[in-house]
Amino acid sequence: MAKKKTGEIRIPFRLWYALVVAFLAIPVVIFCLGYLRWYVGIPFALCFAACSVYSVIDCCKPAKGKPELSAKTNDITIKVKYLIGFAVFAVFLSYFMGVGEFIYSLQDHPYRRAMLSDLISYKWPVIYDYSTQTNPAVIKVIGKTSGDTAFVYYFTYWLPAALFGKVFGRGAADVFLMLWTAGGIFLTLLGMVKINGRACFTQPAFYMFFGGLDVIPTLIYSATGYSLWESMEGYVPHMSYYCNMCELGNVYHQAVPTYLITVLIILSVNTRSFGLTGGLSFAYSPFAVFGLIPVIGTAIFRKEMRQDAKGVLKDLFTPVNIIPAALMLIIYGSFYRINPGAVGDSGFTFKFFNSFWIFLICYISFIAVDVFPVSAVLFKRKKKDAFYICAVVSLVLIPLYLMTWTNDFCMRASMPARFILLVFLAGLFKDLYDEDAVRPPKKKRSKKELTGLVFAILTTLLMTFPGIVNAYLIAGSQLTGAEDRKDRVGSFGNISYARDDEGGDFAYVVNKQFFADGYRDSFFFRYLGKS
Repeated sequence: MAKKKTGEIRIPFRLWYALVVAFLAIPVVIFCLGYLRWYVGIPFALCFAACSVYSVIDCCKPAKGKPELSAKTNDITIKVKYLIGFAVFAVFLSYFMGVGEFIYSLQDHPYRRAMLSDLISYKWPVIYDYSTQTNPAVIKVIGKTSGDTAFVYYFTYWLPAALFGKVFGRGAADVFLMLWTAGGIFLTLLGMVKINGRACFTQPAFYMFFGGLDVIPTLIYSATGYSLWESMEGYVPHMSYYCNMCELGNVYHQAVPTYLITVLIILSVNTRSFGLTGGLSFAYSPFAVFGLIPVIGTAIFRKEMRQDAKGVLKDLFTPVNIIPAALMLIIYGSFYRINPGAVGDSGFTFKFFNSFWIFLICYISFIAVDVFPVSAVLFKRKKKDAFYICAVVSLVLIPLYLMTWTNDFCMRASMPARFILLVFLAGLFKDLYDEDAVRPPKKKRSKKELTGLVFAILTTLLMTFPGIVNAYLIAGSQLTGAEDRKDRVGSFGNISYARDDEGGDFAYVVNKQFFADGYRDSFFFRYLGKS
């Protein structure tokens, strides 16, 4: 990195790209070496490593027939104060999200803490013996006292920390996990700087607080107490887009990699590595893959990449596109299939409503609260942007389908599209600031411009409401010494509490989502996984 006289640092795009690919690929390589038989795992790990190296070498070469970009054009330029500020923010946010459980954490953390504990203390692959359960209430839910079961979940994100913990202990693993997550956040913020042209406080602010206009249904519920309400962001049944603070607080293992992959795809100057960079997402969030597919499709055919059909096919059908994607499907597809019951109910969302008209009212209300406001704020400036169109269309269509009883498909498949709008919203406010800085003193905004500006600012401020509520819950609970539920599960091998008075049905969730009986007969354990 070369420092400029203006107090700026130029970060080579290839360096940033290499760090991103390493962040995403290292856990997958660890999975191959730790979970697969040596004669399968070593070749697969070498394949991922080789494809990663090639993608880094090739990352600055544009699509066939497109002009070469100069290093200065491709690099990320950022002021030193922002570089330091973003690094500090990334560590703070990782800590504040509860990664490593150093602070009061949100409702999913009892499971997250147990996952890391078991990945440290158990031999890989993690297999549980039902006889080790000691809580009678837990045994009653599970219904078994003998036999064994496999731990099946998208836990790849924790593997570097777990490996570190096996050597240095649980406390060291917690610190490693927090810093690892901070690294992913920091790299994402640098990517946002590249997309938006320069660094600004809006990037970390929106990364933390972006959400929907959930304050409106919250006020309506406060006034009427209508029966469909379940939570602040679950104000209609079977459809929910959660704010970033909630996503980062509960499913950071899915959100951080998905956001990073989304930025990587937007910034890619060729399509020759999408099978690697996009395919790696399968290890972190299978549902998010559905949301990344239209983003990748948009990246392939957008104006900057547009070429003749022969050129498109030539760039797509490369070893780095085909081999990693195929391996991810074989490895993780067969691994996740060991426990197909974890998905539960699935189908078009309207089938899960008592009336089509109730579904239609809920769907329209949901789009009006969680999609329309941010789309309207960005419309004037981004209406011709292919990624904006892709994001809006995706967010309108995703709620029409349901997978799992809480509809994880809706929550996770929407992450790439929502993050695109987040990035553009951060850029919009950065641009407004820049325009005001160069605006002639005597030139004032027209009434129409002022009206649009007031609408954008007010709408955006209101959209931070759910994020602020979640942040208040974390900070307030920490300051008042509220009991943290993070140790309520303990280990999946011996679950401490069957449930708690706050609605956590621990034994049922673990048994349904993480246990896979009959694993020995699965394709994964017969042919790929260690016995």
